[in-house]
Amino acid sequence: MSVKLVSKTGLVFRGADGGEVIVFTDGDVQDADARWVDVHALPKPVIVLGSELWLDGDERIRLPFEAQASILPDRTGVLVLFKPGEYTHPDGTDVSPQPNNAAIYNADGSLRFQLKFPDGDHSGRIGGVHSGSMPDRFEGMMGVVAGSAKGDPEWVYAVNPNNPELIPTGQWVRW
Repeated sequence: MSVKLVSKTGLVFRGADGGEVIVFTDGDVQDADARWVDVHALPKPVIVLGSELWLDGDERIRLPFEAQASILPDRTGVLVLFKPGEYTHPDGTDVSPQPNNAAIYNADGSLRFQLKFPDGDHSGRIGGVHSGSMPDRFEGMMGVVAGSAKGDPEWVYAVNPNNPELIPTGQWVRW
C-alpha cells in the first residue's frame, strides 16, 4: 500500500445558488488575488464549507473545520493553527485551546496529535507558521512562531512531525 501525500490544501466555499469554489491556500502557484476571484463571484450569501486536502491522484479529503492547513515538508500531513472558537466541541469548548492551539493531521484527515509546548514553557499561543529560515540543525522541519496570549508571536519553535512537543530553537523574530 502506498503512502498518501498531500499536494494542495484549500478552503471550500458555497454560494447561495449551491455552486462551490475552492481557494487553494498551500501547494498552488496561482497568484493570491487570482485565487479569490471565483469566490467573490459566488452569489451571496457565501459560506465556508471547510478545509480540504488534495492528495496525489486527485483524491480529496474534507476536514471537519474551516481553519487553513499548511502542508508538512514530507507531505504526509498538514499543520493546522486554530484561533479561539474556530474549532469547537458540541458544548462550545475549543478542540485545540491555547496555548496548544495547533495540531497535525494525517493525509487521510485523521488527527496525528495536538502540538504542545515543552513543560515549563509559558508561551500563550502558537501564532503562525514561520516562513523564514531556522538554524541548520532544524533543516527539513517546519517552524511556528509563538508568543504571549495577547502579544505578537516572536519565538520560533521547530515542529517534528513525529513528536507533539515543540522544539525551542532559541531564535527570536520581530513579527
